[in-house]
Amino acid sequence: MKKLLMVLVALCFMVSSALAQETVIKLATSAPEGSPSLKVLRKMDQELKTATGGKLSFKFFAGGVLGDDKVMLDKMKYGQIQAAGLTGVGLGELVPEVRLMELPFHFTSYKQVDCVLSAFSAEFEKKYEEKGYVLLGWADQGFVYLFSKKNIQNVADMAGTKPWVWGSDLLAKAIFNAFNLNPVPLELQDVFTSLQTGLIDTVYISPVYAVGMQWYTKVQYMVDVPISDGIGAVLISKKAFDALPADQQTILKEKAATYLKKLSIVTRQGNDKAIKVLASKGITVQKVDASQMANFRAKGEVAAKALVGKLFSAEMLKR
Repeated sequence: MKKLLMVLVALCFMVSSALAQETVIKLATSAPEGSPSLKVLRKMDQELKTATGGKLSFKFFAGGVLGDDKVMLDKMKYGQIQAAGLTGVGLGELVPEVRLMELPFHFTSYKQVDCVLSAFSAEFEKKYEEKGYVLLGWADQGFVYLFSKKNIQNVADMAGTKPWVWGSDLLAKAIFNAFNLNPVPLELQDVFTSLQTGLIDTVYISPVYAVGMQWYTKVQYMVDVPISDGIGAVLISKKAFDALPADQQTILKEKAATYLKKLSIVTRQGNDKAIKVLASKGITVQKVDASQMANFRAKGEVAAKALVGKLFSAEMLKR
């Protein structure tokens, strides 16, 4: 009887130990359920489970149900979630220099974006680690465009528009200030209603999200000039990452890097498809004459210089 009791205790200990080693990473994202982005993340989760024998997995909170970037950062800080998919706004809250990747009217191709990011990536990752986070991978939103109720064909047409900016985002404010405009600060959830009421008439967003969030139903035009590339990444708290066994850390970083790279490709391709969808739904995709591009780029230079000392140094901008 005594031997049987000892065996049972040992078995219970073994089961408890096995269960204790199972870790579920709670990850919040604004990507809606059923979207191509979340499908990629779920494939990543499946591979992670397989590679770790079910000992490591994700639980996703999609569609912004836990709040916007700043709320997600707060929840990570207090351990309510361990990871989050963040846009440039949230990423910039921790490391302002990352907003270099969203310089207005500076990028004209994804090849340029990838080239610059590869040059700065290690530096940015180190800064995030110093703030208590591990960067699992970059996953941008693709190019961001202006959508408006007004037909904008050149810099002069920006006059009189009522643009939106996300809260206190310094970069977005600098862009519109360069056009001598005073943008209306609103949280993400208030944009649709504000377009409806006329409080604002111009927004900036990637085509995929313009469709997904239905903002396109309240505007008539899309200006076919990329304002910037919407940088994005998935961060996990360093505390949560460091608590994982070394082999799981390696697998997590490998799977995340692979799938988040795929996610960027899917999103970029999705933007191209979304532009065609928008055109089919009656949105005028307004081409800008080549002679006007220099004027837009000049405004981008004004905005970039205005951000020196606020988001990044003059040396980093020069690089």
